[in-house]
Amino acid sequence: MTPTTTRAIRSVCGPLRGVVRVPGSKSLSNRALLLAGLARGTSRLHGILRSDDTDALVAGLVALGASARWSDDVLEIDGCAGRFPNGASIDVGHGGTPARFLMIAACVAGGSVRIDGSDRLRERPMQGGIDALRAMGCSVEECMVPGTLPVNVQPGRISSPSMQIGATQTSQFISALMLVGAVLPEGIVLEFAQPPTSSSYIHLTAHELEAWGVGVEIDSVNDDISAVRIRPGMIAARECTIAPDASSSVYWAVAASIVPGSEILLSGVREDDPQPDMGVLRALVDGGAEIEWLQEGLRVRGPITFTGWRTLDASSMPDGAVALAIAAACGTRAVTITGLETLRVKETDRIAALHTELNRVGAESRADAASLRIHPISSSLLVADAPAVQIQTYDDHRMAMAFAILGMRRGGLSIQDPDCVNKSYPGFWIDFDRLVDVEATGAASNQ
Repeated sequence: MTPTTTRAIRSVCGPLRGVVRVPGSKSLSNRALLLAGLARGTSRLHGILRSDDTDALVAGLVALGASARWSDDVLEIDGCAGRFPNGASIDVGHGGTPARFLMIAACVAGGSVRIDGSDRLRERPMQGGIDALRAMGCSVEECMVPGTLPVNVQPGRISSPSMQIGATQTSQFISALMLVGAVLPEGIVLEFAQPPTSSSYIHLTAHELEAWGVGVEIDSVNDDISAVRIRPGMIAARECTIAPDASSSVYWAVAASIVPGSEILLSGVREDDPQPDMGVLRALVDGGAEIEWLQEGLRVRGPITFTGWRTLDASSMPDGAVALAIAAACGTRAVTITGLETLRVKETDRIAALHTELNRVGAESRADAASLRIHPISSSLLVADAPAVQIQTYDDHRMAMAFAILGMRRGGLSIQDPDCVNKSYPGFWIDFDRLVDVEATGAASNQ
């Protein structure tokens, strides 16, 4: 076994200054990739995220019969006009979204499709997709533990365009059903017995479908989604540009917020971006940061003292909650972050992981099934020579990014398995070093 690597984090002694452009949105990239694979004709996708997750989804689409080729930073995909010609055996590694999207896409495949992944992915819940496929008329074999990967999906005749959706642990299967729905003979209607999990991502999927010309209707009761209708029709290929990843951008926004006096420009970020984690930016303003929308992107300015919150509902921005936990640890008052139900079933149990690692760095925390109570780190530890702590990342890219940002403020941190960021942001450490190097150069010039 290859020894686990670690990376020491350089804390900073002065304000951060710089420009960061994060790669394309993972959420939007995955949605665009599946739509391009289902479309008729050749789609050209600019700024698509190159990462372990998106590479796994592209490989899966190619195995099913699409073709894909890179030309500079543009990915061209020849779609399959609504029906994938092949069956396939697909291993998606750690990729939860590729697994769930490809499981549902198997209902329009030309043969049996086997979906498998890493040991951790085999622990993550897949029952929602299994139930949906069976309700649609597909045969699903659960090869090991019921409700988990690996599964074999045998396509069948789609029996009904209407489906009742019960309690869900993830919205990814709902998004997958929406994305595939347009190429089904009668479209699809999803009716919810109770408000769906992470409804903000359902709205994001609807936004992307409409950009591809697909008809979408969403019914709501008291702001809770009660039904989604996807009209049938062929998806037309298109050329589009993927927006920067909000879930990655917010880590730099947190960095600017917790390192006193910092100012970071997030290049390409737009105020009208529908990605759910854009809500993190509004939360940071409530905690004491300042933001300014410019033609070239978003400027985030940190206060001398970041206050934080007393309570914060992160249910609409679950991925961003990891970054918010780091901001809370550097605030001035105890914070309860709620709405974290889905964090238990991410790349790791993020509630447990955050609880463990925050306590180790000096931020006393308490956890329950859906929330975290975080007491700020003592000012005596927010120094460059704080006691050394090696952060466990649990094969989770967001844990690595979050505690790297904390390490800018709280010295002595090192990150175990730093390469896990490749899942969503392969250039993270390049951008990190660039910001820290600029700060170090600026500090030296001012001495």
